Amino acid sequence: MLDMDPCIFQFEIAVDGAARAGFGVIAAYVPAAEGWPAVMVLANDPCHDPGRPIETMVPAAIQYVLARTGFAEASLCCVAIDAWGRFAKVVPHWGGSPTPAVARIEFERFKTGNGVEAFLAETGAAGEVALEMLASVGEAAGTPEETPTALEFLGAVEAHGNLPVPGAIFRQVQSAIAAGDARRIATLLQSDPVIAASLINYANAAKFAGGGRTSSILKAVQRLGIDFVQRVVFVASMMMRYRKGRCAAFDYRGYWMNAIATGSAMRALMPQFRIPDAMADDAFAAGLVSSIGWLAVSETYPALMAKYLDRCGSGDPLTKIRAQREIFPCSIRLVSERYLELFSFPEIVLATVAGKATDQRNWGECLAHAMRAAQRLAPFDCLAVLPLAEVPPPCLKEWGNWQDFLAGV
Repeated sequence: MLDMDPCIFQFEIAVDGAARAGFGVIAAYVPAAEGWPAVMVLANDPCHDPGRPIETMVPAAIQYVLARTGFAEASLCCVAIDAWGRFAKVVPHWGGSPTPAVARIEFERFKTGNGVEAFLAETGAAGEVALEMLASVGEAAGTPEETPTALEFLGAVEAHGNLPVPGAIFRQVQSAIAAGDARRIATLLQSDPVIAASLINYANAAKFAGGGRTSSILKAVQRLGIDFVQRVVFVASMMMRYRKGRCAAFDYRGYWMNAIATGSAMRALMPQFRIPDAMADDAFAAGLVSSIGWLAVSETYPALMAKYLDRCGSGDPLTKIRAQREIFPCSIRLVSERYLELFSFPEIVLATVAGKATDQRNWGECLAHAMRAAQRLAPFDCLAVLPLAEVPPPCLKEWGNWQDFLAGV
């Protein structure tokens, strides 16, 4: 077995069974580690449908991948995912000499079924990595110039006059916070009864019981701290406006819960990814708006959103990726990027959400982990994101800080 890192392969398999460089099949290979078996997961490429079921191409696909990774150790778990998102073990029987070849294969069910949970129960961390790698292929940002309808799609989103954006009160509060003026912050918040009531309710939560109940905005700001108040105002100024919208099938509250969970996790994971404390607000914002494209599309193309949710709202990540490619003219990530460009978000927030290569690669890695943590904390059906098996304690703590506020909105 070659000493190598996890890797992804894209290739095609001709009608005669010959595998070669190209598109049509994707394979993720993860070497054995930490008590889990080596894993190879095979599936049809959601971006380049080969027109044949993956089951018919498995022998050639295994041969192609293992020729490039070294022949498998006995613990290898080979898996095929069919067009319906079902997982099946592949048991290869070897022949040939001196070079081993796949003589025939058998398909077996996992012990607890044929879904993603059954797969992960037997493959653990290695299986999680493999699925995340497959999902990354399907989520690669598209280029609108290649698809004329994508230009129309993005144009409609950009022209929409009711996109969520932080309101004037947030910008004013931000200036007052920069000046450290708590009284000015309280005066500004009094102009928005909904946000003011939310802050007072949170300040009167059990964790602050020692300070006694208050109805004062100023005391609420002092009790909660201006950094947290800024995040609450940022969220509330957008969330209050979009509790419901044009798409009846879209879970608006679920979207916001996941967005806040992602922002919280992003902030909690900063030390792990060496993001300085001074950029905490940008980190939270990047997490909060990372999936804003979903909200924008639900408002501009509610019928398309309803079609997507009807088809695969509770499906596995690969099923969702296929559906996104077929239903939406461009990636939702690209919609999010255009939205952020419209409203002049900080460059680091824009680059992180858009998945652009920068000299601060750690931001993108942090967001990827934050989204997986959030999908465990507050699942959102639209996302093709595999949740973490276990949420890191700092993420749980940061998410817990929001619970009293969320209970009141």
